[in-house]
Amino acid sequence: MFKKINSDLPEYPANLTKSRYALKELWVAGEACGSEFCLAMVGTRSPSGLAANSVKEMISSLKGNKVRIVSGLAQGVDSLCHAAAIENGLPTTAVIAQGLDVPLQSTQKILAEKILEHGGNIISPFEPGTKAFLSNFVKRNTIISGMSNATLIVESRLKGGAMHTAKFCHKEGKLLLAMPGSPLCETSIGCNWLIHQKQAQTLWSIKELPNMLGFNSLFPLLEPSVKKNQDIPEWAVKGTVLSVGDICELSQKPINEVLITLTELEMQGKCSVKNGSVIFY
Repeated sequence: MFKKINSDLPEYPANLTKSRYALKELWVAGEACGSEFCLAMVGTRSPSGLAANSVKEMISSLKGNKVRIVSGLAQGVDSLCHAAAIENGLPTTAVIAQGLDVPLQSTQKILAEKILEHGGNIISPFEPGTKAFLSNFVKRNTIISGMSNATLIVESRLKGGAMHTAKFCHKEGKLLLAMPGSPLCETSIGCNWLIHQKQAQTLWSIKELPNMLGFNSLFPLLEPSVKKNQDIPEWAVKGTVLSVGDICELSQKPINEVLITLTELEMQGKCSVKNGSVIFY
């Protein structure tokens, strides 16, 4: 069973309400998203053996934190991410490019059932009865990016759905990570290009993933300690509007540190973030 949810309902994904890609309506099967940090993990449909092993280690490194894995239920990296989330007891969301009543392929159907059995959900931006046309996948990718706090490109060719998701993430000024690979590996070219263009931060070590997302074993990013007498950064000038990229340049700090600071300022009522822009009060 599934239901339609409107953007003004509490079941609607919280991050998506602030996104430029928000839709008035979504269709959802399974449990509603909670207050978890949402990490989109996407990549090629034909990953290397290294990528397959890396996905398991990446998601295992996040175990114990309030994090939800978001992906597209496609063969390859997407399916590996959903399966690894289930294995590690993390909730996972699959965003699909068809109506929720349209039958899935056999392997996708089995994985979708497991996702629902383990407290995850399936989301579609398409009305019931909509078939999975090629043009639908771009819209699906906007939802994957829009509902996530950050996106990790595991492995991708230079062209493909994962690169679209990376573009949408970059446009909104959200944290974008990419795993580097061999220049001889075709499915690593996209990640290497994002890193070379300085659009994505490099995930050099899987052990660093929790730190890059702002997690540690005791204090996840969603529960930062707010210091009442915290100094206001020089760039947080009342009445100004800046993009996250502008703040990174002004502060000379990496985006993950900037996002942590913005979270603390927002909790103090000093700013609000919408559509990739930050308004200071």
